[in-house]
Amino acid sequence: TPATSTVAITVSPLATASAGLPQTVCAGGTVTLAGTIGGSATSATWSAASGTFSNTTSLTSNYTPSITSGTITLTLTTNDPDGTGPCVAANSSVVITVNAKATANAGSSQTVCAGGSVTLGGAIGGSATSATWSASSGTFSNASSLTSTYTPSITSGTVTLTLTTNDPDGTGPCTPATSTVIITVSPLATALAGL
Repeated sequence: TPATSTVAITVSPLATASAGLPQTVCAGGTVTLAGTIGGSATSATWSAASGTFSNTTSLTSNYTPSITSGTITLTLTTNDPDGTGPCVAANSSVVITVNAKATANAGSSQTVCAGGSVTLGGAIGGSATSATWSASSGTFSNASSLTSTYTPSITSGTVTLTLTTNDPDGTGPCTPATSTVIITVSPLATALAGL
């Protein structure tokens, strides 16, 4: 009779990883990642050239970029499912886009005599490209100019002016920036002469 022998072959499925879809965040913000693993992978670790993860071993870790604008690539790498065996770890990358924040500075407080005007000294930065002045009363020579002339309509007291930037990325994660400045209106001096 012929001799027979049996050999058991173990087939391990390949490890798989998906780092999820690209995301956009405003500078200083945080994104929640949506990684998945499969096959014979049982764990995975996030890595990036910069920024911080709330938990590098959580597939749904929160990631906070340290750059203020640009892109950063995150990598999700699985464990090696069979150690020194023929299978290897899987990895997947996702790009996070970081939009710069808009900034606004309405300038220094000023004092003006009733009936007078002040020249404003607003400034914008970051990803802001325009801004508009607003106030509860008074008029601006050009509300869209950072150096608009403001004429108060009150005869004494204070009025707060607000400088608001455009929304730098439309429906994206960044929002307009605002800054305020107080204008003090001094009443005109009066003199009465005797009869």
